[in-house]
Amino acid sequence: MRLLALLLVALLSRTAGAEPAIAIIMDDLGYSRENGERALNLPVEVTAAVIPKAPHGPLLAQKAAEAGREVIIHLPMTAAAWKGLDAGGIHDGMRPEEIGRVIRDAFERIPQARGLNNHMGSRFTANDEAMHWVMHELAAHGAFFVDSLTTPDSVGTKMAARHDLPFARRDVFLDNERGLLDINTQFNKLIRLARRRGHAIGIAHPYPETLEYLEQALPLLAEAGVEVVSVSSLLSKPDPDQPEGAGGARQAGQAVENFD
Repeated sequence: MRLLALLLVALLSRTAGAEPAIAIIMDDLGYSRENGERALNLPVEVTAAVIPKAPHGPLLAQKAAEAGREVIIHLPMTAAAWKGLDAGGIHDGMRPEEIGRVIRDAFERIPQARGLNNHMGSRFTANDEAMHWVMHELAAHGAFFVDSLTTPDSVGTKMAARHDLPFARRDVFLDNERGLLDINTQFNKLIRLARRRGHAIGIAHPYPETLEYLEQALPLLAEAGVEVVSVSSLLSKPDPDQPEGAGGARQAGQAVENFD
């Protein structure tokens, strides 16, 4: 871990100018109570993305809220290569009323949620009509949408804007590769982007390797002049006439399906 620490110190040394802000969304909460609780105990504000029908989902959402963490629903959606769908998910063959019912049930299970992001979803989020009905239901709940950006063909920005929903995009996946040095590379990428643009959004998962890394890295951020904030503080309302993926306040990251 000495090499890892040296890499972090080299990158995270304070730079002149305004303090950049990052948000870290911890996806897939609900399957492991132990790892979920460890994630909620990280020393900064991490946004808790909870799978509603996961065995420990409602409990971890409650614990997150009690700890002052922001909570969002991590809703399973169909992938381009059909890999099965987690319980409580939606697919693009559903009728509008079915999509609405599933999302309402998710908010009933996770009443602490202020917004929603997609779990997997490279097929679903590219479907205009299906995403229209997702946004229709989110608008009824006064909720925001964060696009996990598992496909460059996502229409999340366009549909959120049409429904006047606050919106953000994921910039960096921190742990597609679970080695500590791989996570370090992605974390450094997140910080560099935030310093260049003023803000950035990362998605992580409650893997033991990720948690070990973040437990060491996150305490360095304050000294480095990097603020960790809730994802809701980085939301925007993009122009509905702007082409999908074209610039804007929340520039898209690299789209990958892997696990989201």
